[in-house]
Amino acid sequence: MGVPSGVNGPILTHRSVLLKRLIDFAVEPGAEFAIEMLPPDYSLGEEWSSLSRSAQDSENGIILISALIPPLGFRPRLALLPPFPITELSKSNSFDDMREFVSRRHTIAMILLRLGHWAIAIAEDGKLVVTKTGSRFVKNQHRKGGQSSNRFRRGREEWIRELFDQAGEAASTRFREYEGHLEYLVLGGDRVVLGRFLKRVELPDGLGVRVLPNRIDVGQPGRKALDHAVHDAWSYRAFEFGD
Repeated sequence: MGVPSGVNGPILTHRSVLLKRLIDFAVEPGAEFAIEMLPPDYSLGEEWSSLSRSAQDSENGIILISALIPPLGFRPRLALLPPFPITELSKSNSFDDMREFVSRRHTIAMILLRLGHWAIAIAEDGKLVVTKTGSRFVKNQHRKGGQSSNRFRRGREEWIRELFDQAGEAASTRFREYEGHLEYLVLGGDRVVLGRFLKRVELPDGLGVRVLPNRIDVGQPGRKALDHAVHDAWSYRAFEFGD
């Protein structure tokens, strides 16, 4: 569902860029703001109804920034979908609570997966501290039919299981070294493949049930893709309201 006229977004905005934006807000001459941080299962007022469906029901909650426009009163200025869950309701005319939330340190696990390639990582406060990549050939198609085609399907399923087991072993080994410190799991790659992977592999520390909702778009998992993914994992989806 697209965003109606008058609202730009979502624009992927890294935490560092957002923190600089808050400084600009704070020094804006004569500006007065209202900031709401709403946990999941929130409901939005009519003034925010032009936001897209993804912003109406974010699993991580939403941050709403309104600006005072005399004589109209407070009007929407910026809506933000956070990369990490909002756990406490906050309503204020100060950016202090929001700045604390945006600056909060997190340690997360990451798995990027597509048929043929995988990459796993641990990131602390937006920086990669552990990485591992690998691959396992998985042929995509078979032109012949009959028994030959059946053998190919069986072989392909075996290749896929071997890929999952290889990636799962690497992830489990490294994640156990941070057991008790990993807050969330970020996934990237093919949705169907990731779903099958999580059904086959049991990750340590209960990470399989702490998956963040924002799946990273990944072409081919690898070291370069991890650099992109960790940037995305600490980024907000921003919706900017026009005048």
